Amino acid sequence: MAPRSKKSELKDATGFRQTFDQNRFLILPDSLTNDQNIERKFVKLRHPQTSELAMFVFSEKDKKLAQMRSLPFDHRTIFKDNEVIPIDRIDFVTLIDPLFIFLPYFVKYSSMFSPLDQILTDEDFPELNNLLMKLSELSDLQQVANKKEVGDLILWQYNESKTLEWLSPKVEKVLQVLVSQQINVNPNAAISSTFKLSASSAQSSEEQYKRYACSIISEYLPFEIQKSLLIHLGLPEKVECNKRKADGNSLDVNKKVKHNSINYDEMPNKVEKIVAPKLTAKDKALKKAASGTKSISSFFKKN
Repeated sequence: MAPRSKKSELKDATGFRQTFDQNRFLILPDSLTNDQNIERKFVKLRHPQTSELAMFVFSEKDKKLAQMRSLPFDHRTIFKDNEVIPIDRIDFVTLIDPLFIFLPYFVKYSSMFSPLDQILTDEDFPELNNLLMKLSELSDLQQVANKKEVGDLILWQYNESKTLEWLSPKVEKVLQVLVSQQINVNPNAAISSTFKLSASSAQSSEEQYKRYACSIISEYLPFEIQKSLLIHLGLPEKVECNKRKADGNSLDVNKKVKHNSINYDEMPNKVEKIVAPKLTAKDKALKKAASGTKSISSFFKKN
C-alpha cells in the first residue's frame, strides 16, 4: 500500500496560504525549465472568464506568466528509475499572455480614461494590486487600450477594436494547429470506436475549425468580449433548435386534427325503456317444468 502524502503549507506571492501535496507531478513547458536559477512564485489571480481565484506561476525575471491546472489522481503511481512514486495530483502548467488577466479590469473602467493604478485594482483582494502592477510591465498594454499623456499623468482606456485585432491572430494560430494536427472538431463525430464515419462526415469545415479555435481562446475572455469576437470573425451565432421543444400551444391552421368532438355536457339525458325479450314455446315449456323443483341448497337447511 502506497504511503499517504504529507501536506505542507506555503505562502504565495500575494500572501495567500496554499496547501500542497508532496506527491504531485508537475508538467512544465520547456521555457520554464531551461534556467533553474530563476526564482518562480505561485500566485493567485482572478481568472479572466470566471473571476474566481486561480493558481498561476509568475517569473518576474524572465517576464513569464503561466496557469496551473490540477487534476486529482487517487491511487496512481509513476516509475522513476527503480523507484515507484505515488501520485495524488497532476499539475499542468501552460503559458498565458498577461493581457488576458487585465481585460476584465479594463472593461470595468472602459467609460473614461483612468490611471493604471486605479484600473488594475481589486477591491475584494487588495493583495493583488501590487502584483497586477508588476504584471503590467510584462506586456504592451496599448494592444488592448488607448494611452493618453496629460502632463506627467498617463491615462488608459479600454479599446474594443484593438482588443479584437489582438485576438484575431491568436485564433488563427490555434486554427492552424488544429488543421495541421488533423484534429476532428466536427460536432457530429462519433466518440466510440465502434462507430464508423464516412470520409465526408469526418472532415471538418473551415467554419468549424475557426469556431473551435475561438472557443479555446474564449476560455480566457469575459462573456461580452466572446460575443464581440464571434461577430468580428464573421461567425454567426448558433441557434439551438430542440425538436422536442415544439410549440405545442400553437397549432397550424392548415393541419387537420383528428379527434371526436363530442361535448358530453350538451348531450340530452335520455332514459331508454327496457323491453323484455319474447319467450318462445320451448322457453315457456322449460319455465313450467322448473316451477315445481327445489334448489339443491334447500336440502342442507336445518329443520
